[in-house]
Amino acid sequence: MSFVRRSVVNGWRALQAVWLVIGVCVLLLLILEGSIRLAMSLRAKPVGIEMPVYLATASWSREYMREFNTTLPVRWAPYIYWRRHPSFHGRYITIDRLGRRVTPQPKGPNAPSARVYFFGGSTMWGWFQRDDHTIAAEAVRRLQTVAGPGKRIDVANFGETGFVFTQELIELMLQLRAGNRPDVVVFYDGINDISSVLENRVAGLTLNEGKRVNEFELGRLLDAGNGTVLRKDLHGFARLAWLGLGHLATTAAVKSLVHPAAAKLLPADSAARAMIRAYVSNVRIVEALSQAFGFRAIYVWQPTLYSSQKRLTATERDLMSTILADPVAVRRREVHLAAPPLLDSAMATLAPGRFVNASGLFDGDTSTVYVDKIGHNTEASIPAIVDAFWPVLEAAVARHEK
Repeated sequence: MSFVRRSVVNGWRALQAVWLVIGVCVLLLLILEGSIRLAMSLRAKPVGIEMPVYLATASWSREYMREFNTTLPVRWAPYIYWRRHPSFHGRYITIDRLGRRVTPQPKGPNAPSARVYFFGGSTMWGWFQRDDHTIAAEAVRRLQTVAGPGKRIDVANFGETGFVFTQELIELMLQLRAGNRPDVVVFYDGINDISSVLENRVAGLTLNEGKRVNEFELGRLLDAGNGTVLRKDLHGFARLAWLGLGHLATTAAVKSLVHPAAAKLLPADSAARAMIRAYVSNVRIVEALSQAFGFRAIYVWQPTLYSSQKRLTATERDLMSTILADPVAVRRREVHLAAPPLLDSAMATLAPGRFVNASGLFDGDTSTVYVDKIGHNTEASIPAIVDAFWPVLEAAVARHEK
């Protein structure tokens, strides 16, 4: 046998051996993955957000949670990153053709005498609340009495899960650019802006900004029309393979055995001051827009379990215990406690009489107000939330009505 032929035969045998080893490894991985997934399926929790304890006894809870988890996924939206998928019509949740939560209200016959836009995160959107029990729905019922006979006030709820103040500001700018003219705008914020500064270690970014960066970079690598060379294409496929490995149940099981390093957290005072600087800068922009487009802005700093001094119910004590057991959540609580007094000082001259610090709203309440550690509220607590800023809202609308 010639040297060349022996080399070819030996090379082929070596290649067969390598493929055999790879095949055996892949087979073992598939068997392990299947076994772990089977074990997980036997004790799997329902897909989506779990039903809060407080909803368990409500007659409408099961249908609501089905609709809620159906509408939970979001789609890409230019400038603001995400918005709900449009046109969902359920019994308790309705999403319009633009992906916004519908607020039940009169629609005619006359044109509205005033328009009020509400902005915020999931608490404004109305997590765990039916359409007619959200903050916007409670406000519009009261506003109809301000409008008087034969008139109506139109309310739009632009709240969206995870939104921070900057996203809300951009949404407002997009509405103004499109020719939509509110007479009053209400910003309801706090939880997400604080979570963002601790997560990103920089104030003013969106939640999960790191994911958006990775998605953009991966998209550029895989874009066949961007003129990439083979090396970059291989890099893109390698990234995809790595992401695929990260989604394996086997990977998750291995990670669970390793204690992650403690997160490096910003000091509470530094985080609070950085967040407030970004918040105040946004307020300045809103105030300038209000002068140019003729609307009046109201700013509400929301009440949360993190900053609450109320007498906790059994449900809320369980939630608080999970906060106190998590160093990241403890730091978040510290920032929630540090921010309101600083905001009171900063907003006194920027929006005199139009900033409502509702952080201590429920301090004397003995009922269940918070349904999860994020800070979502019971339907029964919504009227009190609207009470907190109602005098300012009523005055702003009445001023426009004159």
